[in-house]
Amino acid sequence: MRIESIRDIPEGFIKKFKQEGIKKLYPAQEEAIKKGIFQGKNLVIATPTASGKTFIATLGIIKNFITSKKILYIVPLVALASEKYHYYRTFFGDKMKIAISVGELDSYEPALRYYQLIVVTSEKLDSLLRHGIDWLSEVGLVIVDEIHLINDSGRGPTLEIIITLLKKYIPYAQFLGLSATITNVEELADWLKAEVVKSDFRPVKLYEGIYFNSRLYFLEKRSLTLESISVEEAITKDTIKKKNKQLLVFVSTRRIAENLTERLAKIVSEYLKEEEKRYLKKLSEDILNQLSTPTRQCRKLAEVVKKAVAFHHAGLLSKQKALIEDNFRKGLIKVVCCTPTLALGVNLPAFRVLIRDIKRYYSGLGSLEIPVLEYKQFAGRAGRPQYDRFGEAVIIAKSEEDKNRLIKKYILGKPEKIESKLSQEKSLRIHSLALIASEIASSLEGLLDFFALSFFGFQYKDLSFLKDKLTKILYDLESWNFIQRKANNLEATFLGKRITSLYIDPKSANFLIEALRLAKDLGISEFGILQALCYCDEMQPNLNVRAKDLEILQDTVNLYKDKILMDIPLLWDENYEEFLKSIKTALCFFAWINEAEESQLFEEFQITPGELHSKLEIIDWLVYSLIEIAKLLKFKEFCSLFKKLRWRLNYGVKEELLELVSLHGIGRVRARRLFEAGIKNLYHLKKAPFKTVKEILGEKIALKVLTEVR
Repeated sequence: MRIESIRDIPEGFIKKFKQEGIKKLYPAQEEAIKKGIFQGKNLVIATPTASGKTFIATLGIIKNFITSKKILYIVPLVALASEKYHYYRTFFGDKMKIAISVGELDSYEPALRYYQLIVVTSEKLDSLLRHGIDWLSEVGLVIVDEIHLINDSGRGPTLEIIITLLKKYIPYAQFLGLSATITNVEELADWLKAEVVKSDFRPVKLYEGIYFNSRLYFLEKRSLTLESISVEEAITKDTIKKKNKQLLVFVSTRRIAENLTERLAKIVSEYLKEEEKRYLKKLSEDILNQLSTPTRQCRKLAEVVKKAVAFHHAGLLSKQKALIEDNFRKGLIKVVCCTPTLALGVNLPAFRVLIRDIKRYYSGLGSLEIPVLEYKQFAGRAGRPQYDRFGEAVIIAKSEEDKNRLIKKYILGKPEKIESKLSQEKSLRIHSLALIASEIASSLEGLLDFFALSFFGFQYKDLSFLKDKLTKILYDLESWNFIQRKANNLEATFLGKRITSLYIDPKSANFLIEALRLAKDLGISEFGILQALCYCDEMQPNLNVRAKDLEILQDTVNLYKDKILMDIPLLWDENYEEFLKSIKTALCFFAWINEAEESQLFEEFQITPGELHSKLEIIDWLVYSLIEIAKLLKFKEFCSLFKKLRWRLNYGVKEELLELVSLHGIGRVRARRLFEAGIKNLYHLKKAPFKTVKEILGEKIALKVLTEVR
């Protein structure tokens, strides 16, 4: 079927697709049209990576745009939200109002009612639903990207709950689920009352192979002999020798990713042209300068980028990751060594993918082989539609026997069934309070009825085993004064409603309330509050404790034992290790607000720039929640301290610099320079001679700052 054959959308959009190089539809795209995407039918698209799922989603968006209905595009990650937002902004131009909503979790963002396409993360949409958005009835299409992540123990429960809520609130809306190939897609589609569109077709042929004893074995083509050097180096060398080919290497840990790039950089650098080296040098400088004081990790990354190699993991700053992704797409970076998070993120295909580590460490379980579904996600990155006729995905065998086993399990095997993870106690607790606060359920039976509508209820039918869990959860919520019984009905208290709108775990909220009560008696300290916040589940995982940290941490406990706002566990208690981790994380934040240099934090606490910035975002949200709880419970004497603490965490400064950092363009370093020069507040700055300020800040920034302050 050719693109011109589509009669259900305006000609202008057909031209737009042609400009993207789409001339003929892939089988799944044609099947989606036949199965009713233009007639408002629910569909679950289960096809490999790069098989045209975004095109199908775009057809649905265009159809609903024409009929003036809103569209929700749900994604699991902020990076993916950004990618979709920018794609559709480019595709629709000024024809459609498009919004991205990924941040503030205590706002219903009233401006969203004026947008037609809203790209949103699962957590943000859950928060919007809790705040009672008034435009939901206008939604005609719900697109759920990566819908198979219902199977994920972390993200899955929230995704499942919001789909269940949307099915309840807007039953006549069209649902479009986009998925990798999964074994029980029919079961998922039955739950959504949807048609299945599935296909193994890929526009670029994928060859899956095994590396063993210096040879690459493929089932569907001839084997290939490589040099007798390490597997990573041999595969890298063979890839780079092919014209314009690139390699992704999936590894299990950040440390492996970083160390491996240094080895591979030596190989890749030999094949670079002079012009590429010039561009890479500039890119290296951009990466290095994302922090005012580059860390060891920044320097290591910048050094390998000069040689067209990079590592990519959650420890990097988002701007550094974006630079790597953009320049890999451009072909400037040839090899990226990455952790599994990249497989769920942005679209980043390569000619060849090496899944170096088929095993990974799982907390409490040890080292286990990854699921087939995850392997297929990695392998699906191989083959670039614009550049390659085929792609190759490779895993490593240790013996002939291992080779045969891996072929059977991963290459010929089927992905695991996806299963609901909604029965976890934490998920049930969070969502039960939200359901009661939203008046969707007012009893144990009402909760069971709602969960019966979920994918969990669809899979397991008999929910009687949930009854005991929910009974305990309701007892806890009532004892914490988050719900109350009235005439045999459950109602959320005002406090309970506020907790659910703040989007924190009720257990964490109760812990913070108890900490506030203790603070009333013990007095309050910045460190005591930081430790309490770090002990909340939202901050997990806390920083790891090494043997050499124990003495310092124990000294810290002894120093602040009268200000720690919880019962200190005994040395032999099972939660003592977690307590020490919270102490170490709190110490890191304490050093940050007392203006320790970032490089010092990274060395002393073994925290990466990406981790620090991520944890600062989480603790900002928790401090904000703490302020709101303190207001509600009449702990107003603490609110001023908490607000100052929030500002200090935001800027990483002592209290004396708060006035100065409130100015645009003045961060912690420039503020300290001004302060030490005797310019200690806005009044001093207003009266200061331009020459003095220029010497401290430079002419350009001095002009801006003095214009603002005056």
